[in-house]
Parts: sequence; C-alpha cells; structure tokens
Amino acid sequence: MGGRGMRQYGKVIWPGFDSVAQRHVAKVGRNDPCPCGSGRKYKECHEKAGEAFLEKLAREEDRKRVAEARLAAGKPAIPWYRRLLRRS
Repeated sequence: MGGRGMRQYGKVIWPGFDSVAQRHVAKVGRNDPCPCGSGRKYKECHEKAGEAFLEKLAREEDRKRVAEARLAAGKPAIPWYRRLLRRS
C-alpha cells in the first residue's frame, strides 16, 4: 500500500566517498551580534530567516575557502562546465 507522495528514496553515496561532509553552521544566540556584520542583534536582524540564513553564510564561507586554496595552489578558477568538457 502506498499512495502518492509515499515513496522513499535511499541515500546515494558516490564511489570514493564514505559519507557526506557536514558544514559547520555557526550557533548564534538571540542577543549576540548578527553574523551578517550589521552590528544589530541577531534577533532584530536575521532571526526571522532562521537556520537558512546561517546555512547560507556557511556555504559562502566554504566557497571563499575553496577559492583561496585554489589561488594558493596556483590553479586558475575554471568554471565547472568547462572542467567537464576539458580534454585530459
């Protein structure tokens, strides 16, 4: 028995990857300064956006960290679609 919307999908893990890497999402108290840098309290600034705002900040920090590592290694920033089509 199962109606529409009752499908369950398994977790896909690609070969070579044991598990999914977890991002570090900052924990912010209501009265702490907002991590966006506005200088206002978190509860007055972005608390309504909730966890999604903090996850967005974590993704942006990850992108910056990867870009800095790529520059430090001397590799040019090639868009993902060109990397797929690049000949080895």
